Amino acid sequence: MSPGDIFFLYSDGVYDGTDKQERRQLESVMIEHYRQSPKEICNALLDYALERDDRLRQAGQDYRIDDKTVFIIKRN
Repeated sequence: MSPGDIFFLYSDGVYDGTDKQERRQLESVMIEHYRQSPKEICNALLDYALERDDRLRQAGQDYRIDDKTVFIIKRN
C-alpha cells in the first residue's frame, strides 16, 4: 500500500455484490468520507448499511438482512 491508500473489507451484510446501483451508493459513501479517520469511515459505511436494512424491513424483505462487518486499513 502506498501513502494515502485505503483498504476496505466488508461482509455481505454491508454489500452482497448483486446490485450495481447499491455498489455505486456504497462507493459514494466511501468517497464522501475518505479523508476521515478509519473509525469514522467504518461508522459511515455501517450507517449506510443500517439505512438499507430499514428500507428492506419496510419492503417486507427482512430475510435479506445479514450481519455486518467493516474493516479498514488506511495508510498515512
